[in-house]
Amino acid sequence: MTHTTKQLRDLKQGDTFKRKPNAAATFIRNHYNRKDFFGPANFSCSDVDDMNREIFLKPSTLIYVEA
Repeated sequence: MTHTTKQLRDLKQGDTFKRKPNAAATFIRNHYNRKDFFGPANFSCSDVDDMNREIFLKPSTLIYVEA
């Protein structure tokens, strides 16, 4: 399997990605949270296999997508 490196902001909502090329977990890019007094701007990303697992990543985070 070949993976290409992209920034998280380059994916569309609903696209899947991995945080490392050999990672077991696959994430889905969800909605964008604008910067406000609660925290910085980020994307919500949820695990494909575990719907209760959610992470928030900066738009400039490097991720891996299957090519």
